[in-house]
Amino acid sequence: MENNSGGFSEYDKKIHKFGLISSIIIILTLACVPLAIQLVSGVTPDVGKVLGAMSGALVVFGPVAIIEFLSYTPILGAGGMYQTCITGNTMNMKLPAAQSGQKLAQVEPGSKEADVVSVISIGVSSLVTMTIIFLGMLLAAQLMPILTSKTMAPAFNNLMPAIMGALLVPKIKSDPALASVPCIGAAIVTVVLGYATVTSMQTYLLPVFLILSVAWGYILYKRRQKKQ
Repeated sequence: MENNSGGFSEYDKKIHKFGLISSIIIILTLACVPLAIQLVSGVTPDVGKVLGAMSGALVVFGPVAIIEFLSYTPILGAGGMYQTCITGNTMNMKLPAAQSGQKLAQVEPGSKEADVVSVISIGVSSLVTMTIIFLGMLLAAQLMPILTSKTMAPAFNNLMPAIMGALLVPKIKSDPALASVPCIGAAIVTVVLGYATVTSMQTYLLPVFLILSVAWGYILYKRRQKKQ
């Protein structure tokens, strides 16, 4: 993977080329669904209402998309970001898969090796997900009574906290000082405002804690440099 004059290796160029082509194909495929429904049913959508709904969604999810892109790209790499944007489930599946793969392979996040491991991990995760979904479709009638039972309800209600906790604990153990201020700040805000309020305001709180984490990391970096 030798670098060319532009700073991109052959691997990088192939990743971006394949990622762009795949993204365009997916976008066109998704656009074909409403177009096919329109052609079959003969119903023409109201352009004004469509644009209005899209603008409302853009206001809510636009900042989140930008923040997630800036936050996840250093961890997932270019190939991992293309895969994740196409397949979805970033926070609860693709990001944990990439981080677990990098940890098992003992590679440094942000390195070329980490990018390759991230692509492999997310690819395997996507294949496993599709396999499980396919089996779920075949066995939906048999599995539904089990999945909707009262016994399984606590597990599904705490799925996201369990995943995020599994991601958070290793980070805290690796550098408690770095994780202290963001974690304590988030805990205080949650206690003061309440979990429901924090959940509804996560679009605005995420960039605040992102800036706080970067600022605190910079302060620690300067302090450790002085000590050295």
